[in-house]
Amino acid sequence: MPMYLKARTPEEGWIRVVRKIMESGMTRIDERGSKTRWHDNVMIHISDPYSNRVNERYPFSESVLREKYATQLLNPSRMDFEYTYGERLNAWGDEAINQIDYVVTKLKENPNSRRAVATTWDPRKDTHVDEVPCLNHFVFMTRENSVDLSVMIRSNDMYGAWPANVYALGELLTYVSEKTNLASGTITTLSVNAHIYKNDWSKAELV
Repeated sequence: MPMYLKARTPEEGWIRVVRKIMESGMTRIDERGSKTRWHDNVMIHISDPYSNRVNERYPFSESVLREKYATQLLNPSRMDFEYTYGERLNAWGDEAINQIDYVVTKLKENPNSRRAVATTWDPRKDTHVDEVPCLNHFVFMTRENSVDLSVMIRSNDMYGAWPANVYALGELLTYVSEKTNLASGTITTLSVNAHIYKNDWSKAELV
């Protein structure tokens, strides 16, 4: 069943969604053979994405996230990987389209635009390979002199990955807000399959 959680901070959102999945999640063995508990179409709206970003029970500290994830979505290099989010957002396809520059330009031209959108999915490649993006669709919209970010995530490890995702999204939102001279607003994630892997169940029970 779809679920909507309104949280003030990333920490609150993480605690609540982990508890919900552990209490009432369905079980499934995914296509890679991993057993999970999951809910479908989980929307989490974070009104203050920059306060209490990481809970002490999360496997990675905020300093680790700052070092490893702060610039992840803004780095256009693919390095030696099949893809990176930074490459897909800042140098998409053979044309190396910078979608973040497009978002900034679109919002500057018309702050009321509903077309400040970026995508990481590339059907020319992602229908033929095993490693494909989880964060797929990014929409930036302005509201009362601030810019909000909504992201569709097709598959989301809510225990191990969601806080890191939101941390990186916060840094991306900061970049766009500074380039458009708008305040950083809210972050909303829609996790179509919001799951916790079996090997994390015992730790998730303690959240």
